[in-house]
Order: sequence, then structure tokens, then C-alpha cells
Amino acid sequence: MLKEAAERCFARIERGEPPKDHYRFNRFSHSLLLRSLLEFGCDDVDQLCAPLSAPGLETMFSAAMGEEWTCNMEESWVRKKFAPSQAPARPYHPQDWHQDGALGVRFPPEPGLAAAMTELLTCWIPLNPCGEHSPSLEFICRPQSGLLHFSELNDADLRKRFPKREFRAPVLEFGDGLVFRNSVLHRTHTRPGMRHNRLSVEYRIFPR
Repeated sequence: MLKEAAERCFARIERGEPPKDHYRFNRFSHSLLLRSLLEFGCDDVDQLCAPLSAPGLETMFSAAMGEEWTCNMEESWVRKKFAPSQAPARPYHPQDWHQDGALGVRFPPEPGLAAAMTELLTCWIPLNPCGEHSPSLEFICRPQSGLLHFSELNDADLRKRFPKREFRAPVLEFGDGLVFRNSVLHRTHTRPGMRHNRLSVEYRIFPR
């Protein structure tokens, strides 16, 4: 149901129909609030959040947060990422390296004392296979003690800073999902040979 609703929603936008303001559509990342799918075939919030009922997730979230948690629907998104050959013209751009713990953080102009991270987890679920023929996520698999300044997130600089073996882009099937902490460095992963687009949903989990 989520996939079909997302397909209908993005198809309408790509036909040129202006998205409603409350969708909070982002033309750079081609994403909008997950709640928007309530107008495209999803019946209620319980249906939007059905993937979170998968066995083991609740325990995983509680263990990682160290306390009770809640899913914030005002920070949960549905996204469409394009194969390079099908990507629309600017301003769309695959998401560059970032940490989700930077949500709401105001960085100083220059790097220095690390800013405090926003406490959250991300539960990321692709709505179709990804990583081989369609865009996935790429991670730097090394724990970070804090936020990197935005000036430190250039791909070339990060590849000098971290060894090649720590850059990983998992291949996922429909039904797979990823849960990662606020400090994890990640970005959209694409390759020139990819020919299919990718839909995904992203749940943001916060301390209750």
C-alpha cells in the first residue's frame, strides 16, 4: 500500500501539479512528509507506520534509545531517488554526506567545538530493491563521537579521512530495512549504470 500510494503521489507531482503546502515537498531531495500519502490511498497513520510493527524493531529502538520512544510523523518522509539517466533537472540533487543528528542544529561558520547532536534514530525502508539497479544509501562504517562540521563533509575529503573498506553501500530487497544512529555518516548512493528509480520511507524515532 505504501509503495502504490507513493507512486501515485510522485506521479502527480511529476505531471506538473503543484504539491500542497502541507506536503512540505522538497524539490532538492524530491521528498515529502509521509503523512502526504493519506491523500493517495493510505487510510490512516497506523497504515503509514505498519512497517514499524515488524518483530524486533520495538525492542531494538528501546535498547538503542535507552528509554521509551516515539515516531515523529512531522520528521518522517517518503522519498524518490532517480537513476542518473532519469534524474530531473536542477534543483534536484542526490543527498550528499550528512548525519541525521544535525537535524535542527545551527552550526558556527567555521569548524571548532562540535555541536550537540539531536537525539534520534532513523529507520529507513526501501519500497523496491535497491543498491544494484537503483539508488541505495552509502555509509561510512565508523562510529562518530559527534557531528562533523558541514565544511568537513566533502566526498574527496572524507575518502582521505577514512579507509576505503569503511565505505559501504548495501544491496537491499523489498522488505529489508536499515536502522542507524544519529551520528552515522551517509548519503544517497548512485552509479552511472543504474536504470531504475527508488522509493523509500524514512521514520524518525525520538525519545518520548
